[in-house]
Amino acid sequence: MMPDVKPMNQSIIVLSGLLLGASLTACSNRIPTPALRQKGELAVSINDWPAAVEWYGELADRDQTDWKAQAALGHAALEAGDLSTARRALEIASTLRPSNVDIARDLADTLEQQEAWDDLFAYLQDRATTTSTSDDWLRLARVAIEADDPDTARQAIRTAIAVDGGTTVSPYLRAARLARRLGDDKAEARNRKVAQVHEVPVVGTAVLGAVLAHGRHRDPVRKGQPAHRKR
Repeated sequence: MMPDVKPMNQSIIVLSGLLLGASLTACSNRIPTPALRQKGELAVSINDWPAAVEWYGELADRDQTDWKAQAALGHAALEAGDLSTARRALEIASTLRPSNVDIARDLADTLEQQEAWDDLFAYLQDRATTTSTSDDWLRLARVAIEADDPDTARQAIRTAIAVDGGTTVSPYLRAARLARRLGDDKAEARNRKVAQVHEVPVVGTAVLGAVLAHGRHRDPVRKGQPAHRKR
């Protein structure tokens, strides 16, 4: 015959059975991952950011290495104003996908909204050096201005223009705005002039309009067109 089971052991056995049953019930009622992702996407499509945080948060909890879920959670939390959740998720996503531009932008936005200036400055400096894109260098320049570091700002602006290689007009216009904030009138005028002369033949009248709206320059004289003279 089997020995009698003591009351304490009986309680443990019953409790274990209940916990196992609850776990099995939870597993059977668990929303499949694809359906959960769809719920998150739907919430984003209607700008229901708290719901998106809930659904993507569950996805991220299921798999911490799901960088898409972490990135989506971070973006939704940023939109919802939950900066601590946003930062935590985006830092994980950035670690998993360091070259992703959207993740980097959201993380930088989060740090800026948190006014975590030291962390933001360090992050942008590291990212700009690693990825070396003009957008990253220009953002570093803007933050350097906010941090009252004009030398870093000027160097970042110069690097942004060099990295871009004159392929777009945006770095010159943004560099001109940053130079104006630094009180560097010569650099502002030089960048606007380069944008005007170098990029107009490539990108056409739309960019020319943007350049002219930014500064106070006369229309450039093009080949085959006489210079306009005052009567």
